[in-house]
Amino acid sequence: MTERERGMRSGGAFQWFFQRISGIVLIITLLGHFWVLHFFPPNHGDITYETVMLRLSHPLWRTFDLLFLVFGLYHGMNGITMLIHDYIRGKGLRMALVSVLWVAVFFFMIIGSMTILGLTGGKA
Repeated sequence: MTERERGMRSGGAFQWFFQRISGIVLIITLLGHFWVLHFFPPNHGDITYETVMLRLSHPLWRTFDLLFLVFGLYHGMNGITMLIHDYIRGKGLRMALVSVLWVAVFFFMIIGSMTILGLTGGKA
């Protein structure tokens, strides 16, 4: 794929820009996650199923974790898509790999969302 094909009309500029934005959001959410999990755990250092479920019972933390999931999956999917477009020359193989990637991301989005929202049959 030539540079011209990956230009503004093909969405390349948006993907490049949003890759940077999602990276910044991921760094912020990762630092927030690390800070809360390791420096301010409810049981003074013990991270148990109950402490995680207590945290996930609050809508703010569910939103935080959903943002972490969405931006993480987008960032990873976008990066792999860029690699596929850069290194795979055959259009059919490129389309097949991107399709498999979309199915995998969709699967992980459903499983992750169900886990965060407590729709897996657990005690959330």
